[in-house]
Amino acid sequence: MIPSPPHAPLHNILLLSCMDLRLLDEIVAFMDLIGMTNRYDHVILAGAALGASYDGLPHWGQTFWDHIDIARDLHDIREVYILEHRQCGAYRKLLGLSFGDHDETEALAHAEVVSRLKSQIQVRHPDLGVRAFLMDLFGGVTELAI
Repeated sequence: MIPSPPHAPLHNILLLSCMDLRLLDEIVAFMDLIGMTNRYDHVILAGAALGASYDGLPHWGQTFWDHIDIARDLHDIREVYILEHRQCGAYRKLLGLSFGDHDETEALAHAEVVSRLKSQIQVRHPDLGVRAFLMDLFGGVTELAI
């Protein structure tokens, strides 16, 4: 869990998160907690990293890449934060995966998808850093090792 603010970057970032209506306030609270209030552009796609990288929905991926480009031009972002969450309906709908409470295979599935997107980001934008997080349904967040 991330109980207190880690060292916040001194630059703007782009946040990619899921559209899940259960966590909208928790996402903003997390970003405030880590010192990013009003310092991030927010892209929302069902499944977060899955939505941005799923081969069956290439137009979603293109939307993500277009947003990175415009965020770089307008706000000089230097990092991409990917915020996944537990019990994601997009993982169930698109991949046929469902998980129970605190299922460690769920964290591994998210880490695998996020790692793939991180690699794609680094190919297109090698100067952008990437961090990833997994939020539970109560707003608790852990950083994913990717």
